[in-house]
Amino acid sequence: MTRLPASDPLAGALRQLVGPAANSRSPAPEVQVEPLPSSRQVLRFTFPETDYTVVGKFFSAYPPRSPADLSLAREYENYRQLPALGLANGGGLVPPLLGRLPGLSLGLLLEAVPGPDLDHLILGAARQGDWAPLGRSLEKLAHLLAIFHSRPVPTSPVSPDPALAYLDKLMAQLQQAGLLTPEDSWTLSDERLAWQARFQDFTDRQVLIHGDATPTNFLFPDSRAVALDLERLRLGDRLWDLSWLAGELKHAWSWRTGNPDGAEGAIGHLFRSYLTAANLDPAQARRLYTLNPLYMALAELRIARNLYLTRDYRRELVAEARRCLAHGRRL
Repeated sequence: MTRLPASDPLAGALRQLVGPAANSRSPAPEVQVEPLPSSRQVLRFTFPETDYTVVGKFFSAYPPRSPADLSLAREYENYRQLPALGLANGGGLVPPLLGRLPGLSLGLLLEAVPGPDLDHLILGAARQGDWAPLGRSLEKLAHLLAIFHSRPVPTSPVSPDPALAYLDKLMAQLQQAGLLTPEDSWTLSDERLAWQARFQDFTDRQVLIHGDATPTNFLFPDSRAVALDLERLRLGDRLWDLSWLAGELKHAWSWRTGNPDGAEGAIGHLFRSYLTAANLDPAQARRLYTLNPLYMALAELRIARNLYLTRDYRRELVAEARRCLAHGRRL
């Protein structure tokens, strides 16, 4: 952990954004700075006189032009739209937005949220068999997603096009990476046609989705779940969130224990908790379970792009996605 001198322009600007919680005095003490793991520069700032902590995400350049910087600008705008959706600061479902300082490359400043993330809880269940904390957290997460999915948004039907287009994108990327055999390509193309036809039998309306429902994007500070990283917040099929988590849970067990089936209990608990929290009718529940394999396979193919995984494991993710699609059509 380093320190930001009180004379640094960023330190003074941060204190102005934070206000009384920084408990500024003259002379103001240095601000503690800790880098956080991220693909962009993300820093945790602590004001030592109160231990109040905030998290800042930084542009690599401003005005934003790169995809990452444009994504950060979009995330800030998404946070600004939350009050109109009933997700305003103080609701406890997202970190409170404190502002930004584009002139100092600070694209987003949020109040820090304490507590473990979902990945930490999955690790405890997968490796130590500590199921109770994960089960409680999945119930809280299901409640959080149900709130997101019930926001007042324009009524419009779900289309299969985004899911199928994403499958096309993933196939092209994995093909370029040399991870698809000709048989994989043919089989996935056939599955695409089959699922496109299957999709037409199940209707739903678009809802507000988190859009990047990965385990590190949800924290559990106390009796609630808190959503982070809202750059992909948008209207879409609720399965983008639920099935994404299902795919991540299966990957977590497979990667950490070699037993992907070990995740089935957690996946089932998440879905049952969501059905209760969202109060879905039988037709909606049937759609959820019927189309889950398609979106879950997309999550597995997406994970297979990650270079930190071994090539053999990435190939196994492709095989698992194929099994998921084929078995799902028989449900």
